Parts: sequence; structure tokens; C-alpha cells
Amino acid sequence: MKVTIITCFESNEERAKMVYEVCRNNGFEVEAYTTDFSHMKKAVRDSIPDIFIPIKTKEYKKNLSISRMWSHYEFAKDVFSKLNNDKPDLIWLIVPANSLIKQARIYKENNPNVRIVVDVIDMWPESLPVNMNKNDFPFSVWKNIRKNNISCADYLITECDYYQEELKKEYDGKTETIYWARKGNANKNKDVSISDKLVLSYIGSINNIIDIDKIMDIISEIELPVELHVIGEGENTELFNNTLKEVCSVIYHGAIRDEEEKRKIFEKCHAGINIYKEGLYIGFTTKCIDYFKNGLPIINNIKSDTWKMVENYDAGINVDKSNMIDANILIKQRNNNEKIIELYNDNFSEKAFEEKCFKVIKEAIK
Repeated sequence: MKVTIITCFESNEERAKMVYEVCRNNGFEVEAYTTDFSHMKKAVRDSIPDIFIPIKTKEYKKNLSISRMWSHYEFAKDVFSKLNNDKPDLIWLIVPANSLIKQARIYKENNPNVRIVVDVIDMWPESLPVNMNKNDFPFSVWKNIRKNNISCADYLITECDYYQEELKKEYDGKTETIYWARKGNANKNKDVSISDKLVLSYIGSINNIIDIDKIMDIISEIELPVELHVIGEGENTELFNNTLKEVCSVIYHGAIRDEEEKRKIFEKCHAGINIYKEGLYIGFTTKCIDYFKNGLPIINNIKSDTWKMVENYDAGINVDKSNMIDANILIKQRNNNEKIIELYNDNFSEKAFEEKCFKVIKEAIK
């Protein structure tokens, strides 16, 4: 069987690689397409992982622009034109962009035997961090591209259960949640004593959807002095670090991708921070995988999937109206973190990803 994997964002290539390995390990012929344009840096990419076939992509400068939508549209047309010669048996389509779903529907009309898995790892326009009605123009047009074409999927995957709630209004076929995953085993890490301070970590993009004021309020009300280790980068890095220095000691490590280097930082910490602005369409954030992999409970305000995980696995403290955090609870969870390790193994390990991914492929080709 021949499988084709498609993504138009380099940020999704980690997920595409894992699907690629599942297919290859099970004896399928597999190829993967990606973009030659960095949507984060707004420039042609210097390097592309070897497993991917790059598609020349129209450049653009602004995230919310007609130029960006046109770039996605042309990418989608160009990549599916390649498949007219490739003739895959199954297409694993990682979206956004929504225009990929439209082109998949057109392709399937001309190739009715192909099986299509649509893997939704973000909801456009619902997830966009703008204070506008997402049901109004032009967002309604964007949403309808997905809504009017998603029936082409033989299987619908989402990165969290939260997305299923909205998509069940548009799709009534087979569905599955497959969380992002990490390679390697979970690290219980050595116990951290209460000593005279609470050591927290933040990992991930430092952007405009993080609620810096909320984090500041939470830290300021903790009864112990706080030391915060920051791993990541983004447009709000300076604002984030300087603001939080007002209420705690901040140690900034920059962006780190090496797992062992991250582990050494996390083993010093009692908990991780997962605090976002209200009203965002988010069910789970990938930074939590890093926390859970290293046995850390989280301080969390994301609803749905993450909220339930914290409750069901004793994996941190959910913050709602109050900002009060009991440091002793976090330290106890950190040092008795078998359930957090179980949470990681059940949902975010390489094994969990492989099992669900292969199940979907088998059921999609029936």
C-alpha cells in the first residue's frame, strides 16, 4: 500500500515524521510533502528534513492577509497535482490549511478509491487569537472551506477531544483523538525537596496568547519565593521575562530542543506553567507533553482535555477564578508522580501514538 503524508507547515513536521515512521515500520510505501517556506520566519527555508519532498510555496509577510490565504490555496493545488502521478492508496492530510481539505475533496472525486485521513491539529478560524466574531466575514468563508469539504474524509483525527465537539456538527464519520507524542521514555526524575523556594518552569513559544498578567498574579500569591526557569522564545520574550522578574527570580535558557538538556532543567523544578488568555479555542498544549514526560505537575487554566487530565491523574492544579496555589500540593505531586508518568505513557508516548495511528490506517482502508 502506498501512503502520502501532506503538511504545509514546518511546525507540523514532527507529527508527519511520526506518521511516516509508523507507515514505514508496517511495510507501507510512504512519501511526505511539506513547504519550502518558513511560515514562522516568513522566508524560504535553509534546510528541510530528508524524508520530505518540498513544494515551492508563495511567500507572504502578514499572518492575517489575503496573501497568506492565497499562498495556502496554491500550495494545496500544487501538492495535489503531484498526486495525479503518484496515485497513493491513502492520504494522511495534516491541516490547517483548510484549502488542503477542499483539494482533497476534488482529488477524491476524480480518484474515488483513495482513502483520506484528515488530521486536524488546529481549528481555523476558531483558534485565531483575534477579538472578532469568527462567524462573520471573512472568517466565515475560511470556516466554510473546511465545513463544506470535510465529508471527503474516511477518518477524522483531532489533536484533542475539544475539537471533536465542534467538528461533530460538520462530520459524522469515524473519528479518533491522537495527541502529539514524544520519543523516549518518561523521566520520573529525582525528588525535589521543598527547601525555601518553589521552582517552576515555562517551556514553549512566548507569544501574545500567554496570559502574562495571570501568571504574575499566580506567582505573587504563592507563599514561597519562586524561581522560574524559562525555555523558549517568541515575540514577547523580553516582555515575559521582564514582567515576571518583578515577582520572582527568572532564569532564561532560550530555545532548547535537546531532550537531555531539557531534562536536566526540569529535574530541578516542582511544576510547569500552562496559563493562557481566556476565550482561546484550545484543548491541549504541546508544552504539557514536556512537563508530563518529566514527571512535572502543571499549573493550568486550559479547559477540556487538559483540565480533565489534571483532575484524573492528580497532575497539577487547575486555576479558575482564584489565583491561590498551594505549593505543598505541587511538591507532593512532583515527588509522587507515578500517575503523571502513567498519564504520559497512556497518551503521549511513542507507543501510544503508533498504536492509534496504525488502528486508524487499518480501519480507513477497510
